[in-house]
Amino acid sequence: MTGPSQAPAVPAPLLDHAERELGSPGALDGLALARLTGDLDRAADVISARLGGAARTPEEEAEDAAALVRIGTLQRAARRQDVDRRFSTVGAIYESLGRLRQETRLEGLLASAVRELGRACAFDRAVLSRIHGSAWRAEAVWIDPAAEPAMAEATRDYLTKQWIPLRSGTVEVQLVQRRRAALVEADDVGVDPELVASTGTRRYVAAPVVAGDRVVGFLQADRLDGSPELRDVDRDNLWTFAEEFGLVFERLALLERLERQRIRVRDVFHATDRVLRELRDDELRLDAGTRPGDGSPGFPQRPAVQGARIEFLSVREHEVLQLLVTGATNREIAERLVLAEGTVRSHVRRIAKKLDATGRADIVSRYLRLVGRERT
Repeated sequence: MTGPSQAPAVPAPLLDHAERELGSPGALDGLALARLTGDLDRAADVISARLGGAARTPEEEAEDAAALVRIGTLQRAARRQDVDRRFSTVGAIYESLGRLRQETRLEGLLASAVRELGRACAFDRAVLSRIHGSAWRAEAVWIDPAAEPAMAEATRDYLTKQWIPLRSGTVEVQLVQRRRAALVEADDVGVDPELVASTGTRRYVAAPVVAGDRVVGFLQADRLDGSPELRDVDRDNLWTFAEEFGLVFERLALLERLERQRIRVRDVFHATDRVLRELRDDELRLDAGTRPGDGSPGFPQRPAVQGARIEFLSVREHEVLQLLVTGATNREIAERLVLAEGTVRSHVRRIAKKLDATGRADIVSRYLRLVGRERT
């Protein structure tokens, strides 16, 4: 007859293995620690169910009780190691963010951010993307140098050489709507199949980057085959990084914008000062009985573009004009400057009037002539 007393009283090999692993000098990686903790939990459940059962001898009961005490000690050691590992990662994240705060240009910040994220959180690939309208594209990609070159090239090509639509129901749209990080499986609903095929990812973590009151991009990361599998703690670590990075990004973007405005205001003041000096130095010749500008003696005829000075444009009109010169449409200018199309049209009309131009092409032509004249 088979009874509970015939089952192994103590899972000795498991406990011996756990003691060796948890007592070794180096900490276990996240996946190995999770598996070991699960094995200990299941062993404790089996022994607990067996205690107090029928046909149990006092010796078997005592042996099972001792095993439970031993398992409890190992479980506490595993929890301490897991907590230490998590705090170690969080510490590495804040050290990385501290280095990012030293960046002085956005371009350098983006490249450094993915590298710091990958190293702090032990990811093999990290991507920082930005949103433009209804699409997104990677601005910076970091891949562990040990990764297979063909895979690394395919990843960069797919993420950086095209704009990926923000379609309803996709993971990226969910990130924008929910504003929190996610642990994503390759076969989840809303995952872009081209992304999976091009990068070979099986599971990845993703988080929105929030600057001010809007989502401006995403952080995405994963590990390659053979690495510890991504878990909830990796999602949480990414979210910690993304929240703080959004503040760093917002601050630096604001500083760069203020610097551009400072330079424009300085240029306007310098130009105004130059105009005033020219007016002061010009001779004013007056003859009675004549009108200014009619070609009469004492009043030379003014050239057609005498009053067409770039300095008379406002800061915003300067911004619109710079984009007009590149051939941008009103819609494209509106998107770049975050304006309504009607507002852009009004700016174009005022620019044409100030430059004495008859249309967009004439605006550009006169602008280039004026710039060339001022430089000579």
